[in-house]
Amino acid sequence: MSKSILSGVKVVEFATMVSGPYCGKLLGDLGADVIKVEPPGGDPARECGPFPATGPDKEQSALFLYVNTSKRGVALDVEKPEGLEVLRRLIKWADVLIDNHPPRYLENLGLSWKEVSSLNPGLVYTSITPYGRTGPRANEEGDELTLIHSGGIGYLLPTRAEDITRPPVKMGGYAVGYYGGLAAAVATMAALLGRQKSGKGQLIDISLQEVVLAHVRGIAGARYHGVPWNRVPAVPPAMGRMKTSDGYILIAPVENHQWKAFVELMGNPEWASGPEWDSMFYRGQHMFEIAPQIQGWVLQQRKQDLYHQGAGKGIPMGPINTVKDVLESPQYAARGYFVEVEHPKAGKYKYPGWPYQMSATPPRVSSPAPLLGQHNREVLCSVLNYSEEEYRHLQQLGAIKPVTDERR
Repeated sequence: MSKSILSGVKVVEFATMVSGPYCGKLLGDLGADVIKVEPPGGDPARECGPFPATGPDKEQSALFLYVNTSKRGVALDVEKPEGLEVLRRLIKWADVLIDNHPPRYLENLGLSWKEVSSLNPGLVYTSITPYGRTGPRANEEGDELTLIHSGGIGYLLPTRAEDITRPPVKMGGYAVGYYGGLAAAVATMAALLGRQKSGKGQLIDISLQEVVLAHVRGIAGARYHGVPWNRVPAVPPAMGRMKTSDGYILIAPVENHQWKAFVELMGNPEWASGPEWDSMFYRGQHMFEIAPQIQGWVLQQRKQDLYHQGAGKGIPMGPINTVKDVLESPQYAARGYFVEVEHPKAGKYKYPGWPYQMSATPPRVSSPAPLLGQHNREVLCSVLNYSEEEYRHLQQLGAIKPVTDERR
């Protein structure tokens, strides 16, 4: 195995749920030494499913297990002076601090940017907040629902013609968290590269609202043409989602040559063969007139067969995959995308890998997500040089969570 590209980079992850932990995971899977700091009760992600059939378990949340690979974990009560001192020592040790707690939380603990940069001038402090650290909304909290809508994506959903009058909806899952974590990881690595030249750290201010906006289509149209965002293209020359005999497929023959190929694929039916249909503008105005005939033909096809036939003709189309389809996809299998990780309590499980491959320094999962407080002794005694007596004293004070299953 080649040496990991971020070997030697030391990260303290003082973050919960998805955005900060996903940033930490991406750095850890690239070789950084990531120490995750959790409150005594654990990261709230431990309370989020899905869980196994046996029921909720803090050590078996699929969400937590996925976003927390390649990390060591400590359970620390920073509300106690002794616990806060441990965090201060970790920050002094680190190259990177990842924080996505509510705005001003670290400042109220006496760990503002000014204070931590004084404590560690070379620190890269990656701060992830709903609306950024400046502006009129700097101190407001936000979640997936509010950020999807404040960033504009909610307005564009749904996009199906039959649902166009439905009120805006939220994207499924934790899209904001994952987008935010990816943006934070990119900025963090750029700051580390910059530190090699300047020798100084810096504050990275990630606004999740702005991350969402960066992924919204339609900005250019609003900016240059003065038109409002639309849920569907102004000229819809394509059919979009259509039902097949065994599921759904997206079909989008936008260009003239793509439309001609699609008509040929359908067997050149008379109802779609008039010369007027060669005009993109005409199709945009009249597509719904022949939509029932197209749907009738598509309904007789199997989605994978139709996809491969269409792809061979250069027609933009793709099956709408179920989870089973994704897990059994030969494309993912050929690229080794899914990684199997064995956890001491959850057992062996398979999770998504990375949206990139690197020939010389590939990412890898170096360890499963930590048990709550699993590395307390290892981190405090081996990294921060606490004595065994000091360590036991911190346990007695409740500054760290006493655990019986630490790695010794």
